[in-house]
Amino acid sequence: MINNILIPYDFTSFGDLAFEKAMEIAKKFDSKLTLLTVIGSDIDTSNMSWARAQEVHDESENKAKEDLNKIKNANTVENVPISVEIIHNSSNSEGILSFAEKHNPDLIVMGSHGRSGFKKLVLGSVASQVVTKAKCPVLIVKS
Repeated sequence: MINNILIPYDFTSFGDLAFEKAMEIAKKFDSKLTLLTVIGSDIDTSNMSWARAQEVHDESENKAKEDLNKIKNANTVENVPISVEIIHNSSNSEGILSFAEKHNPDLIVMGSHGRSGFKKLVLGSVASQVVTKAKCPVLIVKS
């Protein structure tokens, strides 16, 4: 049974596709959705004071929470319970995996940017790392 679906959400069209697929699955199985955003890997605070770096992280978290709640509220008519989670981690994949480890979702549904070759080698692939290391099934949604 699929009771809890985790959706790592990155505010891109790939994340939107994953959310749509997860919503489709949730309706069929009466599942609960968790929208997860990882904050930290895209914020360069190296030249900031500790206080300013904390402000930047807080601003990012507040904006993400606001945007995730908009998605949640726009989908309340679907009668699918949606929770919003934000975590801080310098690595998106490590953040997703540690959250999944603690909360034991039955399924992770995530978008893939579809990088290959040199870009994948240099940048790594969040989706690839999650698929490899997650302890539950992972559904990758491609455009």
